[in-house]
Amino acid sequence: MKRVSCCVLLLLTTSSSYAADDGPPWLLVDTGLYPYQHDVEDDVDFTITTNAGMGRRLSYFSFVNFRGAVTDGNAVFDRSEQNLRWRISEKLPIDLNVQAIIVKGDGNDVTQLGIGWRIDDTPAFRDFFDKLNLTYRLTWQFKRFDSGDNKGWQLEHFFRMTFPYVSDRLYLSGFVDHSFDRTLPDTIPDKPIVTEVQLGMRMFGRFYALTEYRVNQFRVADENNWVLGVEYKFRW
Repeated sequence: MKRVSCCVLLLLTTSSSYAADDGPPWLLVDTGLYPYQHDVEDDVDFTITTNAGMGRRLSYFSFVNFRGAVTDGNAVFDRSEQNLRWRISEKLPIDLNVQAIIVKGDGNDVTQLGIGWRIDDTPAFRDFFDKLNLTYRLTWQFKRFDSGDNKGWQLEHFFRMTFPYVSDRLYLSGFVDHSFDRTLPDTIPDKPIVTEVQLGMRMFGRFYALTEYRVNQFRVADENNWVLGVEYKFRW
């Protein structure tokens, strides 16, 4: 797993030097703090999310989750996903995706290969999604590595919607990760999902107020949670 992570980091570093080929590089970093946890008090309460464009049709997305930042005053690493995406053509809404999942504990890390479809960027659907101010991506993670028996595959949905007819400060975003053909304990559903839906409102400057509903079917007896938080967005 360490070797894979190092390779991904090397690709990111190398590719940034070619950014002039398809526009200047850009970097977005969002930091979120969730002091109110309604159902699961020890859930993730601090996140760092990164998006970057690096040129050569390469982009990068990651998040890092921590627990205890509010409850204990000591942020402890929980989980991270690192994604490197390559847009195979300027004319096709298709991406190749390499994903490294790093989870607290031993033997939990996974690397996945996937194909992403930017549905809102598909010519036949573009006008429809533009009218809804909706972005929607579907990724098929078809191959897993470093996960014991290497079985299973995953569908990942991501969406983001804005509401300019109501307020340009408001947005709705979220994801659904749907796992298939995994070897799992009997206490976990056969096709478990992990989802988060976030409603955000820009308050002033780059500060946002957030409410988020979470479902994690891998977390037995504590599947659902509702949180309130704040976020600050950095832009370069």
